[in-house]
Amino acid sequence: MHTRVTTAFRRQRMAALGLAPALGDAAAPASALDVVRALGALQAQDHGSGVWSLGVRSGLTAADLAEAVDRREIVRTWPMRGTIHWVAAEDARWMCRLLASPRAGALVSRYAQLGITEAGIERSGELFETHLREPMSRPDVVALLVEHGIDPTDQRAYHLVGHHCMTGLLCQGPLIGRQPSFVLIDSWVPRPLAPGREEAMATVVERYVRGHGPVTEKDVAGWMLRPLGFTREALALLGDRLVREEVGGTTWLTHADAGPASGGGRPDAGVHLLPQWDELLLGYRSRDVSLPPERFRAVVPGRNMVFKPTLVVDGEVAGTWRRVARRGGAVVEVSPFAALPARRRRQLESAAQGYGRFLGTDVELVVLDPDAA
Repeated sequence: MHTRVTTAFRRQRMAALGLAPALGDAAAPASALDVVRALGALQAQDHGSGVWSLGVRSGLTAADLAEAVDRREIVRTWPMRGTIHWVAAEDARWMCRLLASPRAGALVSRYAQLGITEAGIERSGELFETHLREPMSRPDVVALLVEHGIDPTDQRAYHLVGHHCMTGLLCQGPLIGRQPSFVLIDSWVPRPLAPGREEAMATVVERYVRGHGPVTEKDVAGWMLRPLGFTREALALLGDRLVREEVGGTTWLTHADAGPASGGGRPDAGVHLLPQWDELLLGYRSRDVSLPPERFRAVVPGRNMVFKPTLVVDGEVAGTWRRVARRGGAVVEVSPFAALPARRRRQLESAAQGYGRFLGTDVELVVLDPDAA
């Protein structure tokens, strides 16, 4: 793809992802609910990483986002790909039933290896319906299974809880101490939505395309982990709200509100410190637009889908970073792939201060020499 077009794609994606410009800032924050609705869902398999994905887009602090969970606006659950995401609380059940339930069926062979039977799944569901009308911490859920004769070892507890989240019975509630909690959706979510199949399909793909575009059909199918036939049926429901454009021999999809995929004139996307599992990289089947293939190993050293947090400059991954705790604050240690010009360094300092505000602590920025890193 031509460099100019790639730059346009990067900038358009950063805008779609609610990053450049951000959906909200400290002066006028966006709600957590607005952020998850805008993107459809946000990666959240690690709680701290998932909360920062919301914070960097909304202008909210970690404390603000904990309150949004307490108000039952957003929840963490397994709506797709067997992976935890943030979703709007009112959408949790129907999204799981539309996208995740087939995934639960695909785990039958894994259940057989672990000795998880249909009777065991049914029994655990009955226990959860009886005892999880209020949030219960993960250790207490494991203890509940043990108390009733269900072996939780070798990831059996994880799979049983995950199964009942993917099928729409449970979701996560607020943290209890530092532990995630689980609760019945019927008890926790005040007004769960129940769209029909076509409305649900159209809602999911429209939010994805609007919140991630430009994308390909394979990106859409990969994000939902559903077959291309299902994906194309859902995309067809959008009608003229979907724009198709041939660029570089590939058909790219954007939302009609976003303009052409190859359009120029978008402002520089600035500098961001993104968490290790962010939609910028995890939201696409191919990451080549934002992460040059030659830099993949620097971001995923084990090639095992365990990503490092990323320094992103104008929509392209330009380094990695880590948070180092210290008494009275934290250090943000950045490892750029190349030396940063003075303008980018100033933007990085602003991004680090934004992260400190999110945490509610002082942050010291340390930028390592690329040659020494």
